[in-house]
Amino acid sequence: MRFVYSGLYDAHIELDEVPILGWNPPKLSRNILAQRVMRKDVMAMEPRERVKRIVEVLRATVHHGFPVVDTINPPSANNQFPDYGRVKGLILRSQLITLLSNRVFSYDYEGERMVEGYKPVHLADFRDAYPRYDESLERLCLSEEDELCWMDLQPYMNPHPYRVPLTASLQSIFSLFRGLGLRYLVAIDDDNCLRGIITRKDVARFKEKRHKKKYSIRELFVSDFRG
Repeated sequence: MRFVYSGLYDAHIELDEVPILGWNPPKLSRNILAQRVMRKDVMAMEPRERVKRIVEVLRATVHHGFPVVDTINPPSANNQFPDYGRVKGLILRSQLITLLSNRVFSYDYEGERMVEGYKPVHLADFRDAYPRYDESLERLCLSEEDELCWMDLQPYMNPHPYRVPLTASLQSIFSLFRGLGLRYLVAIDDDNCLRGIITRKDVARFKEKRHKKKYSIRELFVSDFRG
């Protein structure tokens, strides 16, 4: 009976077009490249950011992590997305909220004059804040002066996030998510510049379809994915 229930469960997922990552990559997935899988509307940050922008990004999104790049330039004339520089790391949403709660920011860009009430953070602080860190965001009380301060993300970000080239196949991307239990992958070009981000749901929207003896891949479109 266990196999019957499993089959019914999978059938309902298929009918509802729920983007669940399967056990094996869909057939023909080697023909689909990262450029098609990734999302271009990335929300990235620079190594040092104004407190105001960090808070705005956190309140405007539900993303779990943000790539950190050396520069963010305005979109070019023929592109709606910003021109991102080279990938330097990745910072988690939970980390940013913990840093804000402990007032880990400075009056100056170099980080030499820390603000009043600054408390050094340790690994245990990040661990204790999880998984209720979003509650801390709602309780933040920041003044206009605080919002003009700077936060240095470099000591806390992951400097070596998993990344794939634009030419990586869906098959290899699927294997990375399945084998390593990842939430997201950063997509880069040949110069290590950020070009997109791939979440588990981006990968799961590609489904295998069989008609008689022929296989094809169909793409589900589910809005408001949580990355």
